[in-house]
Amino acid sequence: MSGPLLEAIVSDLEVFSRYTRVQVDVFGSLLAIFEGEHGGGNLFVWAPRPAAAAVLRRLPRRFRGRIVLGLDSSPGDLLPFTHALDAAAADAVLLVAGEHGFFHAGGGWKEVAGGSGPVTVAIDDPAPALEIERVAPTGLRYRELRAYPAWNAPPLDGSTSGSAAAQGQAARARGLNVYAAGVLELEHAWPPLLANLGALVTG
Repeated sequence: MSGPLLEAIVSDLEVFSRYTRVQVDVFGSLLAIFEGEHGGGNLFVWAPRPAAAAVLRRLPRRFRGRIVLGLDSSPGDLLPFTHALDAAAADAVLLVAGEHGFFHAGGGWKEVAGGSGPVTVAIDDPAPALEIERVAPTGLRYRELRAYPAWNAPPLDGSTSGSAAAQGQAARARGLNVYAAGVLELEHAWPPLLANLGALVTG
């Protein structure tokens, strides 16, 4: 399959490969690996592809361990996330969400059929969740069940509940702590996240 989005992903791959190890998976997600200093853990940061430049500008300059930045080419679907998460071998997850704040809990919603299109309701609403066929930029076809259970992780300094981020429960089911932050809150999220992983570099 070819098209503007796939061409843009290939262009991103060429740019990232000049600076770090990078790959594109079967869903068209781009995974870039940033190595820090000795020690720490492996933090998987999952962000919408259009937010790539903003997230890159806000990555911490110094840290221990590794940050794997995953850029999502889908409309926020779960299957591309879980595929990338399994490849990242993460110790913790940060979801970069299209919202303001820093969160340790969220999700708990689904989409159901409404009179004029999909409607978002609570996960325990009796109406069945929509299942939508998607086509990834690579041509891969998959089905996305638009139901995203609630998730929560141990609170960190400055974190709150109430994120709309959909993918958190998939990370919690793998035993991982997961958090969410808006792009503008990343600078506030890094210190507690990295400290929790033993990856914070001070001084």
